[in-house]
Amino acid sequence: MTAAIAAILIGEAAHSEENVPNLRDPTVIAAGHDLFLAKQCAHCHGVDGTGGINLARRSLEAKGVFQSIADGREKSGLRMPAWREVLSDEEIWQATAYVLSISQHSK
Repeated sequence: MTAAIAAILIGEAAHSEENVPNLRDPTVIAAGHDLFLAKQCAHCHGVDGTGGINLARRSLEAKGVFQSIADGREKSGLRMPAWREVLSDEEIWQATAYVLSISQHSK
């Protein structure tokens, strides 16, 4: 089964594994940090990710972070907006790289 068909069947974001940048590349992480600050993510997450909605002490997975940024999420009455209509997939991956760089990510 191709990755695209698998993504449709399991409901994952419509992005190709081939388009995923090196999430440990300092240039990609820096671009993600710039987006994190420019899009006011620090308002809820803190400048370094240790704010009220703490990212730094979480164990996160790249696809889950991408999906949360792209489609938003709601938990305990708090709503993170969806960025899919504002940011390109490349920019969402950059933000994902930054979030993973400050978290206790496992993948």
